[in-house]
Amino acid sequence: MTMNWPAKWKEIVAWVAGGLCLVVLCLAATFPYDALHKRLITELNRMTGMDVRVTDWTVGLPLGIEWRQVTFSRPDWEPIQLASLDADIGIIQALSGGLDLDVVMKLDEALPNGGLAKGTVTASSFLSPKSVAVAGRFQQVDLSKIVRPYVGRGMLNGDFSHRIGSGEDAGGSLKGDGTWKAEATDLAIEQVPLGNGRTMSLAFTKVAAGLACRDAVCDVTELMGEGLDGSFTGKGTITLQQPVQDSRLALTVTIIPGVGFASKANTLGLPPLPPGTPITVKIAGTLAQARIAL
Repeated sequence: MTMNWPAKWKEIVAWVAGGLCLVVLCLAATFPYDALHKRLITELNRMTGMDVRVTDWTVGLPLGIEWRQVTFSRPDWEPIQLASLDADIGIIQALSGGLDLDVVMKLDEALPNGGLAKGTVTASSFLSPKSVAVAGRFQQVDLSKIVRPYVGRGMLNGDFSHRIGSGEDAGGSLKGDGTWKAEATDLAIEQVPLGNGRTMSLAFTKVAAGLACRDAVCDVTELMGEGLDGSFTGKGTITLQQPVQDSRLALTVTIIPGVGFASKANTLGLPPLPPGTPITVKIAGTLAQARIAL
């Protein structure tokens, strides 16, 4: 069945479509891209506590911003290099003065389906630093390029949803709530401190973690790993701080050594631990400087 539109209605639809196109073109031509560029850097600095530098940025069409060669750095951390960060702007939210971004971050442009994080960023105000909500997922992220030198290899997948408040209390806690789930495969953790200047490496075929956050405290809903060096499970809390690296740990982890751990322990002169013997350790301190105690 074919509908025959009256000529008058066709004219109205044409005028409406033309008007909408004109609005989008005007918005694209007059949008404050420089302000968005600065706002994104400010928010990333605030959330990560790292210095964010962008080598080159351009305007994306119809509404967007594209960064190339993005570096996250901090004096006591290895720099993190992103190949690109693209942010597409939601037109309806922009017209109302808010912020709605679809963001794609890539570690390597040569891997179209891997080494990336996708998400949305929304805020009620474009320029003022009010609360920000983020949601998205990680897809085949090479952890050795992000958590150097503590991770030798490992691929990360996961998803997250979090709302970050604008205020800080006197203790520097980062207000917010949300959930985080992640799984790493073929993971090699390097430079695990043993005391007296000794370190060792641990390898796991799979590590999974989950967090449920409310206000500034995240409960560990899942923490487990397994591999040749053994297995572990854990529980506890993480108190979020600004910057994120200063977040405080209060974890209890039960480790069951495997065959691989026993051979490494003999090499390092550690007390013999038969495979299958459980060990419980406490992990405290910050994400940047964690302390392990029996």
